[in-house]
Amino acid sequence: MLYDRTYMRTSLSGGLKSKTDILIVFLLIIFVIQSVLKFVDLENGLFRTLALSSQSIVTGYIWTPFTYCLFHEGPLHLIFNLIGIHFISRNVEIDLGPDTFILLLITSVAVGGVSWLVFNDSSGSLIGCSAFVMASLSSFCLRRPNQSITFLLFFILPLRIKPKFLFGGVLLLEVYGFLFTELSGTTSIAHSAHLGGMFVGALFCTNFLSNLKLPAIRFTNKKSDFFKIKRSSATSYKINLGSEPNLETKIDKILDKINDNGFASLTDEEKKLLEKAKSLFKDK
Repeated sequence: MLYDRTYMRTSLSGGLKSKTDILIVFLLIIFVIQSVLKFVDLENGLFRTLALSSQSIVTGYIWTPFTYCLFHEGPLHLIFNLIGIHFISRNVEIDLGPDTFILLLITSVAVGGVSWLVFNDSSGSLIGCSAFVMASLSSFCLRRPNQSITFLLFFILPLRIKPKFLFGGVLLLEVYGFLFTELSGTTSIAHSAHLGGMFVGALFCTNFLSNLKLPAIRFTNKKSDFFKIKRSSATSYKINLGSEPNLETKIDKILDKINDNGFASLTDEEKKLLEKAKSLFKDK
């Protein structure tokens, strides 16, 4: 079957299957540690060191624009973000591929943090990975604008909507919240960080940013070379569909390409062959 390959499964049985799974488990572990430290009255020290604030930057804690996303205000804050990561970010990882997905995570967190600092430089601190969730939402909606989705409004009412309308609605709410509540200091919600994340998610839908990859470090056996850095690209190769007479071999190559660079890296010809193979396997 097409989806019998290990990296096409996302279940936690037998180990973590995606970067999304790893991120969810990591955030849960950090929250447990945070809760224990709060119980022994050491949470404030942790926040001073790792949460984002103007004071942390002045102090020289230059890592805080990245580390603030690891912590959450409470269980509800964590749960809402984990729901977004599970249902939205997982699909974005499939579209972008694991390397570009990690780059989206890092960039959206940093830009979201800096956006918040620009408008909140006097007091308070920022925690939570909502900027990344908003980046994932933006990327998903702009990549699949007309693919109808169903979600539970208030976790009760099923609502069917096209992603482009969901994106527009969320954007309007965030802009309103930023202009009329955050700037006036009447809310603790970091709308500026959310908007920064949405901006990054939109940028990753462009050809330039969607093809960026983190440099992969590969060790060699040569004594003269300690390591080599190789930068791959989502469009760095094309599968020669006519070179293999066996359909299964061709599909294996396509699935390997999806694993390396994401579904978005496939050419139209490769997508058509994948759909053809799916129908053949269903008939069997």
